[in-house]
Amino acid sequence: MAKQILQKLEAEPGSIGPLKGRPAFSPASQSGKARRVAEVNVPALKRDLEQYLRMRETAAQRLQTDEQALRQRVSIDIPALSPVARVVLERVRDAIDRNDLPAAIAYALSNRETKLEIDGFNQAVTERFGERTLLSNAAREPSGKLYEKLSEGMKPEQKEQLKHAWPLMRTGQQLATHERTVHSLRKAEEQRLTQRQTPVMKQ
Repeated sequence: MAKQILQKLEAEPGSIGPLKGRPAFSPASQSGKARRVAEVNVPALKRDLEQYLRMRETAAQRLQTDEQALRQRVSIDIPALSPVARVVLERVRDAIDRNDLPAAIAYALSNRETKLEIDGFNQAVTERFGERTLLSNAAREPSGKLYEKLSEGMKPEQKEQLKHAWPLMRTGQQLATHERTVHSLRKAEEQRLTQRQTPVMKQ
């Protein structure tokens, strides 16, 4: 509909607006001058309308994308942790609070099956909320703007479940971050040792 109006405006500018249906005007008449001004301004008006339509279409697409992302995020289920995995993550959280990172990782690695369960839990949290979302100071407690954003679209009972799982979700992301850091440091050290052991070719 909008494109048809634009085409008609360009082809027959006199068919739209106050001049629509008027008989021919003499050049000296007020209406004749108004028609000439209107015809001169048609290209600029057409460009403005086209720009508005593009902006409206872009905004509609953005809203649709945001809505789809929200629906997908809400649809991702976070698996419930077993009692053993919960105990491990609680010990990890206590160790992190003491700034004892080696102990935190040791607790996490103490049982292979439990570690795999925690990794799956962390992956689900990452897919739903993002990899580092719960690491900021704003994520210390399930409240405020961050909590409201993450719980958007949830039912009341789901929001309560999110509050209950929040501390362990945050601990899981902290643990994953520490593990990535340790892995990066270990890899850098291995590369350094390899470079030292590689003989330097003489010129």
